[in-house]
Amino acid sequence: MGAAEELKAMADRQELEPIERDAAKASALLADARRSLGTCRSIASKDPKSALLLAWDAVALPTLTAALAIADYRVTNRMGHHRVAVDAARLLLASDALMSRIGSLRRMRDRGMYEMESPEVAEVAEAMDDCDQLIELVVIAAQRAEGH
Repeated sequence: MGAAEELKAMADRQELEPIERDAAKASALLADARRSLGTCRSIASKDPKSALLLAWDAVALPTLTAALAIADYRVTNRMGHHRVAVDAARLLLASDALMSRIGSLRRMRDRGMYEMESPEVAEVAEAMDDCDQLIELVVIAAQRAEGH
């Protein structure tokens, strides 16, 4: 099954919801993600846990949301929607290694939030580099979708 069929199957399971493409919203999400990534970098050495939380909630997830918006989808609010965002973006962006690391960022964020596990500064720095790569990948996908 190809990516389009997999995404439709995710929609059929109500993990994704079809929407009308909104390039302006995707662009705004990417701009916000870039700005938040700068904030993450500025606080990472002083407060790695907060930087990690911000890296997921204000950088990675909005960037994944932008990727989905370009493909005419959004995640639903069902349990596991953060994992669904990663899985759907894996299909859209065809970058398994990066998406595996973004999935790891989600799990690190969860451990920090729910198990009070503090990340190492080096882990956070690597996660921010991954977020930067993710943003660039989605920018390229957005340009392709717009025909540039």
